Amino acid sequence: MGMMLLNIALFIAGALIMPPALTIALKGPVDGFNELLGVGVLTKADAESYFLAHCAYIDCGKNFFQGALCLAAIAFPPAAKKAVAVLVIAVMSWCVFVQTYAPMKASIAKYPSTDGIFANPVVLPVCGGQIVLLTLGVLLSSADPKKGKAS
Repeated sequence: MGMMLLNIALFIAGALIMPPALTIALKGPVDGFNELLGVGVLTKADAESYFLAHCAYIDCGKNFFQGALCLAAIAFPPAAKKAVAVLVIAVMSWCVFVQTYAPMKASIAKYPSTDGIFANPVVLPVCGGQIVLLTLGVLLSSADPKKGKAS
């Protein structure tokens, strides 16, 4: 039962990260950010920034590969599934930390406030969803009575 939950969590984690990446890939950083985060998040300087476009496309590619890894991990042995899940939990935890410590706009209160988490509509459903599901999957698969057997 626990390994099945981990498989479901990996599938959902892979599926959750793809739509934001696809939005940036298809619409570009400016229109993609406007759709994902809301119009007005980017300043004129942000919209014209080559560095922002560079980072957005790198993050987009990273998200595609992370999603593909989660989906591929469903076929991995149990220990490898757990390793992938723990790494994705670490990446998503880092995203939540950055969103709290260095929010995307000057008008959003920084740490110790949690305003940054709630200001970005992608953080809680995507990052938080992955953290919760994968953590439950890892914890419950550790208690699996068929421990060590391939699922």
